[in-house]
Amino acid sequence: MSARRAVESVLLQLPFRLVLGGLFCVAAWAKLHDPQSFAEAIKGFRVLSEHDHAFLITAAAFMIPWVEMVAGVALILGLWTRAAALALGLALIGFVVGLVSVIARGIDGDCSCFGDMKLICDSKVGWCQVIRNLVLLLPAGYLVIRGGGLVAIDALLERPARSEADPLDDPADRA
Repeated sequence: MSARRAVESVLLQLPFRLVLGGLFCVAAWAKLHDPQSFAEAIKGFRVLSEHDHAFLITAAAFMIPWVEMVAGVALILGLWTRAAALALGLALIGFVVGLVSVIARGIDGDCSCFGDMKLICDSKVGWCQVIRNLVLLLPAGYLVIRGGGLVAIDALLERPARSEADPLDDPADRA
């Protein structure tokens, strides 16, 4: 283990995992606590017709928070870090596209990203949410590329088990 790898793990990967995973767990909790409000926010984006696609809106209102929660917890633990960061990164890209679409169409929508909480931005859809999500894409992308680091469950799972070809293994023990 190099000193550089240890420093990267403690100063970058661990904080990125904890902050990104924690933010998505908080966002998921807020949405799970009030799924009706989140469903209304999805309707407000007017990407899907609420008459023709009511089932999809309802499904999204329940599925998105659970994906956020599972991926957020996985990031915090450092379990399946790359997959969790990829899932959250793709979600962020989808959110950015939806937000830009609402802004471009002049819709006065509510983000409902964190429920009633205001994390940096107001709840009204605007460029603040777009910038916030683009900033959050940076640690997500970094974690997809570099993984969870040494302070992660992934690091424990990647360590090779001692095999019969292990040079520290005494051949006399096998007899």
